[in-house]
Amino acid sequence: MRICSGIITYNPTLTDVSTCLEALCNQVERVIIVDNASKNVKSLQEVVSKYANVTLVKNSQNIGFAKALTQVFEWAKSQGFNWVLTLNDDSVVPSNMISEYKKILENQGSLVNQKNSKNSKIAIVCSLLKNRLDGTILHSKCHEDECITSGSLTSVEAWAKIGGFDEWLEIDGVDFDFSRRLARAGWQIVECQNVIMEHQIGKARSINLIIKHPIVWNHNANRKYYIARNMQVVDYKMGTYSYAKSLRAVVRDMIFVALWEKNKFAKIRAMIRGFKDGQKKIRQMRKNKCTKSTAEQNAILKG
Repeated sequence: MRICSGIITYNPTLTDVSTCLEALCNQVERVIIVDNASKNVKSLQEVVSKYANVTLVKNSQNIGFAKALTQVFEWAKSQGFNWVLTLNDDSVVPSNMISEYKKILENQGSLVNQKNSKNSKIAIVCSLLKNRLDGTILHSKCHEDECITSGSLTSVEAWAKIGGFDEWLEIDGVDFDFSRRLARAGWQIVECQNVIMEHQIGKARSINLIIKHPIVWNHNANRKYYIARNMQVVDYKMGTYSYAKSLRAVVRDMIFVALWEKNKFAKIRAMIRGFKDGQKKIRQMRKNKCTKSTAEQNAILKG
């Protein structure tokens, strides 16, 4: 069981990177940091040079989160690693993370039997999350088939078998698309309740609505664009898409932005643009599907 860790950086806070590496480097064999053309990459190099088992890959431009993740997994595969722990540069890694994850992997046979899974292998082990702003405990395994990237220990074999990450998505939805495809292929995602990782998603905070306590994520306008664009596309790929559902989701998010977030107009404009671009992508996918179906029917007739 060879384990490495991959971190994607873009203009990171160097103190966060140092804190992450201090806790991480003695838990895994190697750490690879893929930097997407950060302005402070020289300073990042200085931080990395303090650690003998950390490799820094410097991209000349920002190629997106998904492509950078692909670089991490291709490197891991080429170096003979079986598992990759993916992290954000500001994730605070608990000292028991890898030891607890290993216990689950060593016991995976009985876990699979309990669930009567059609696949005998675990693809991802993930942790609970503690919001760094207000201490709220969150699930990194958001649903039965959805898991966020940071804190996830992912099988290189599983990554390869389902064709890796969808690089068109670039940022948001990359993890949910990946984990949903894994689950659909029969792989397991297991959340380790004994590990709680401090993590910051946007500037998330919970709000009190008497009965419910929803979370306001406070992502910037660029992230709002990708969320509005990608989530509907992922649903379409998984066969769970409906226009009404997607429209309700983006309208609900706009209402939350209007009521509780800053830079409201910029974010709402970005969300509208993202929703429209997502619709455009879905129309293209439908067209390609119809074209492929027609070609297959013609081939059958000719054959």
